[in-house]
Amino acid sequence: MRRRPSLPGTPLAFSFCLAWALALTIHPADASGAALADDSPASRDAALQRLRSAAPRASCADSATMGSVYGSSCNNREFPAPPILAAPSKTWETTPGWWGAWSPFLVGELMLTGSCNNDGNAGLSALDTRTGKTVWRIGEICAVGNRRGSTGNIAFHEMQSGKVLMIYPRDDGGPTDYYVVDVKAGRLAGSLKPAANVTLRGLGGVFTGVNQSFNDGVSNVIGFSADLGEVRWRNREFRLAMDKYDSHYQPTFSPTAMAGGVLFVTARSKDQPDPPTRQLHAIDTATGRTLWRHTQQPKAEGAWRSDDGTPMVAGGKAVIRVQGLLGAVSEGRKPDGDALRAFDPRSGAVAWTTKPVPGTAIVNYVAAGDTLVAEVDRGGARELWGFRLGDGALAWRRPAGKDTQLLASSGGAFYASERLPIPGREAGNFDYRLQGFDGQTGTQLWSTVLPGKNLLFDGGWGIVPDPRRDGVQGPAWRIGRDGAIYGVTLTGAYRMK
Repeated sequence: MRRRPSLPGTPLAFSFCLAWALALTIHPADASGAALADDSPASRDAALQRLRSAAPRASCADSATMGSVYGSSCNNREFPAPPILAAPSKTWETTPGWWGAWSPFLVGELMLTGSCNNDGNAGLSALDTRTGKTVWRIGEICAVGNRRGSTGNIAFHEMQSGKVLMIYPRDDGGPTDYYVVDVKAGRLAGSLKPAANVTLRGLGGVFTGVNQSFNDGVSNVIGFSADLGEVRWRNREFRLAMDKYDSHYQPTFSPTAMAGGVLFVTARSKDQPDPPTRQLHAIDTATGRTLWRHTQQPKAEGAWRSDDGTPMVAGGKAVIRVQGLLGAVSEGRKPDGDALRAFDPRSGAVAWTTKPVPGTAIVNYVAAGDTLVAEVDRGGARELWGFRLGDGALAWRRPAGKDTQLLASSGGAFYASERLPIPGREAGNFDYRLQGFDGQTGTQLWSTVLPGKNLLFDGGWGIVPDPRRDGVQGPAWRIGRDGAIYGVTLTGAYRMK
């Protein structure tokens, strides 16, 4: 958690020109079939004008009104907010003395966060998003379960009642608390007890959970009533967990995405031949019935097939990454030829598969309007590629710094950060170069440098869950519906606009 930042090095214009020259020298344009993004003033002005005049659009078929961790229940990192068209700066920052603040949750004009690692202001706090002032604080949650002086791994979920479910494990071995928070009154309105012992997941007010039955030799996906007191259905079509010492180990279940009453999750099916890998499943959230699953997985490494990874829904399609489309490699080697594959959410029919390029690996991807932007490793160099969501065609590509990471998007623009080591400082000290781009063309809209002291700006945004957050809390910031960034540092909270 205690990572520190840095100052800019090479001047921005020169560094980008150099990166472009190297990309053109090493990777000719015809290797991937797409032209480099155009950062000329004319292209930038055209992109800004188009983004400013575009009508507001829903990023996902999501009925949630509160701030989802990854933008929406579609898990696509696209927030329902206007685009950020100029470099943001802090409008307020508060430092109440926390050390290790909880990932924020946005409810109307309130930002929920806090910490039990503070003697003076410990507890769950609601901050006014306009001013940063504390509206209310619930301190009693830190007085139980040996929580005082610790941070914990908190999860917030929207409830159909308009209240917030706060899941907070205890540090003394006691049962996890499922607090119901009355946000308007600023008090605990009670506690819930799930009808089954599960790892709970909440998307768009719908609660599901996953667990294992060793007696029956299966893993389960379980659907709950809104108050968690009733199990509505069980889907028992999955294998038990792999041995964690297996070199091909993956968690039994991936994070989930949800759209149109369908839950998307990847897991190992009971009837798969050995060796099994995770397949994408589409499950009806009303009945728990499996609607379809992805079985056309190419062999990627020896007898092992491509793992379907974490799903998202973007452009009305369910999307995963596939590997091995250029042929399987021998066991122990890294598969070559990654691609993205999109499905019809209801039928499971393959809509498109992007063209694999030798020597590339897709690290991360986010939706940005009508484009799916991928973070691509190409022979040790980092690039950003933009695929059209309509047909999967590669529309543009651009080189990026080696430490660049895709973050999130809003209103058709997407954002990336690059860690900048501080010259003369010990390793682990860095600043962030934060950049905004047009999703349709890949054109850079703006760039700024943020001092990294106590700031956790890029962690947790990858499509593969960040193990430091146990796949629960998610990143340390969100984009509000007003287009501002609301986040936490190691010691407090801030707003950028």
